[in-house]
Amino acid sequence: MTRAGRTWKLYERLIEAVGQRYGTPLSVDLIPQPAEEELLSRFSAELSSPEAQALLSDLPLGIGNFKYHARYIPRWSVERRRLLAGGANFQLLEGLNQEDAAGKLVGLQLSGTTNEQRRQLAEHLQAKLPPLEGHGWLAPVPSQGRQVRVFDDRQAVWVYPPGEIEFYEGLHPYVVRSMIARYVPEPGVIADPMAGSGVIPLMAIEMGHHAWASDITPAKPFIAQLDLLSSDLDDVLGDRYPTAADLVVVHPPRPKSLGHRPERYEQWLKAIMASCWGAVKAGGHLVLVVPIQSDFDVLSRAQAAIRDSAVDEFNIDIEELTATHVAVSRDGREGWYLLVLQSPPIDEEPFEA
Repeated sequence: MTRAGRTWKLYERLIEAVGQRYGTPLSVDLIPQPAEEELLSRFSAELSSPEAQALLSDLPLGIGNFKYHARYIPRWSVERRRLLAGGANFQLLEGLNQEDAAGKLVGLQLSGTTNEQRRQLAEHLQAKLPPLEGHGWLAPVPSQGRQVRVFDDRQAVWVYPPGEIEFYEGLHPYVVRSMIARYVPEPGVIADPMAGSGVIPLMAIEMGHHAWASDITPAKPFIAQLDLLSSDLDDVLGDRYPTAADLVVVHPPRPKSLGHRPERYEQWLKAIMASCWGAVKAGGHLVLVVPIQSDFDVLSRAQAAIRDSAVDEFNIDIEELTATHVAVSRDGREGWYLLVLQSPPIDEEPFEA
């Protein structure tokens, strides 16, 4: 969990120490004071001196951290300073200059892990955008200015750090971002009809995509209700995006949660994906996520279900999946198969009679 106000307390100590250095004592308040900027500007001009470097070392605060980061806190608004004092992640707040200037941080609350704070920020900024056409749609949010961690082609297994997952059956953000970046490298449409708490769509909009989020039992207000066994996903997406989704992610509950035996589980998966293929853009991808750990061979059942559903949909022979990724936590406590199959692209060759 985030340590409440740790960076803010360090900033208070910095202002106090610099004020004492120049004989102008100053106490930091949530309301920015011109004197803060004046003190740190004067201190910056003497940063190469042994005395200034010793002051930073005693705090402790590195020269680089002061010069490129803490130095600019005096320019933050009351809202951003309030969040920092309450324990919000400094790097996350640092990338919100435009949002801060536009007054979009008013009412924002950030707590928990850095990943939880990112999701809270995404939801808050989403609420500030103009209303979308239809419940379940999310528009891209302004960039957070952070580098996206993506597993590359040389990594046969995606090993991700444990933790950062709020709920049972959730995908780790590393895995979600890698999956999206790999199969939708340019701005597009991501659909998650089994959204759970919404990790995939929230990551998608953070990466610049439009996203659809639905579930049979929505866990968040922005998630629409949709039962794939009684409704087709393309009926929902077609009203807004006639070209459908670049990527559809199907992440069903674990077999044990469903109470299905092997044969029933396979047929259930096939029916679910039959409701999704019509929403996949030609040349787009469908990803089926299933657990490695189970009391029966989930992998072979899932492979058969995704392949057979595509054969029925497109009336073509499919011998192999487009790709299979294995994602496991570093502590070995959980793991997932990501089964990927590409929708047949449109034949752009001239038609010959």
